[in-house]
Amino acid sequence: SAADRSVSALKVLIVPGWHENVDDVRVFADGRNGHEGLKARGFDCEVITEGHGGLTGRIEHFARYLDDLKVREPGAFPIASLGYSAGGLINRGFLRAHPERANELASVFQVATPNGGIVSEFMALTMHALRMPSQAIADMDVRSPFMAWLNQSDGHLEPVPGTRRHRWRFDREPVIAPPGTRIHNVAGRLPGKQDGDGVVALESADLDGRVEGVVIEAPTATHLNLSGAWNAFTLVFRGWRGNDELWPKVVERAAGFFRRRSGAIR
Repeated sequence: SAADRSVSALKVLIVPGWHENVDDVRVFADGRNGHEGLKARGFDCEVITEGHGGLTGRIEHFARYLDDLKVREPGAFPIASLGYSAGGLINRGFLRAHPERANELASVFQVATPNGGIVSEFMALTMHALRMPSQAIADMDVRSPFMAWLNQSDGHLEPVPGTRRHRWRFDREPVIAPPGTRIHNVAGRLPGKQDGDGVVALESADLDGRVEGVVIEAPTATHLNLSGAWNAFTLVFRGWRGNDELWPKVVERAAGFFRRRSGAIR
């Protein structure tokens, strides 16, 4: 729309998860099949390469990327960041590791991010099939030292009555981000008895309501489909199909959040 295009070029760094390459999440920036991405709405987007190793290594990769960006485009700051899946943990992890640099991020937008972690033994086969390295899986487990460091709290698993599920309960109030951080989470929910998107539970995505956000409920609101990605394993074994049903809604939400929260028109 004309209103979208009146927004000056706020820099948005898009951070993929492990199971998606750069091209998979570029749809958020470039759009597809007649649906606009963030670029068409007036934002200056870059997609960060994945980096290597576990979550800690990727956080430092993100920090170095920002260092390089400051040299290339010193006037771009503060920037915004959109993190998909584990990429959303990189956003929060950067703020946790470098709180003195919080003013470099005007807004943090997360898509299908497991802020509270994942019970990895229930998801190990799927996560391996999505090409997540073992260190990444270990880091995202709810009981991992990384998740305890990120949320600044240990916790314990409790059974959910009447189900075979367990949910994570923090032993003390988790710390989300430095004071003043603007953060928003979009999560998916499959209809019926599903508690989340097939990979990330809702209570993990929003830390039991502590992270502002919205839930998209649809039969196709699967973990991959929120970004319109296609994956042969999930198509065959779980029926997940990449299409253009949901990611435009994510883009619309992100654009509105960035416009409201950036604080200025450049």
